[in-house]
Amino acid sequence: MKEKERERELLLKAKTLFSEKGFYRTSVSDIVESLGIARGTFYLYFRNKDDIYRRVLEKLVDEISSCLKVLPENSPLEQLRENLKSVFTLMVKDRDLAKLIFYHPYQLNPQFDEVVNSFFNSVKFLIERALIRGIEMGIVRECNVKIIAPAIMGAFVEVGKELVEGKILSDVDRIVEEILQFGLKGLLEEK
Repeated sequence: MKEKERERELLLKAKTLFSEKGFYRTSVSDIVESLGIARGTFYLYFRNKDDIYRRVLEKLVDEISSCLKVLPENSPLEQLRENLKSVFTLMVKDRDLAKLIFYHPYQLNPQFDEVVNSFFNSVKFLIERALIRGIEMGIVRECNVKIIAPAIMGAFVEVGKELVEGKILSDVDRIVEEILQFGLKGLLEEK
């Protein structure tokens, strides 16, 4: 097996095990035994469990980030819709990835937290930009984007957790439209 393939195989197996068992209950032995490889092979690619976990997180953040696009400035609502669809579709396709991001054990290691926080901050920045552009265009009411962007993020995270846990149907289009309608119209019936 080529070097890059072995490294990729180790990262994929580690992602699955960390997702299923959590960081604390997953050991280097679990990873190598599940692949049927020697422990020394693991150490050719990674220094320790912390190193492979950080690399798994970085790979996950890159994968999710690649789904997020800055669409034309004239359509902030469409930008938000398309980005939500892309990320929720990825979550449905790769539940292990979503679990690791949503259930990351904070304060375990500052480097891990930095990877996850950097990702969430970049998503929040995209939301803020879309809100500001929407305000400028007159399609979003005046609001404090520093409050509303994290509120939107919170909704996304909580709905994502429900999706990953199988508590709601995996109908991405319906999920996205419900979130957008909630954000656009709130809960009150128009009279």
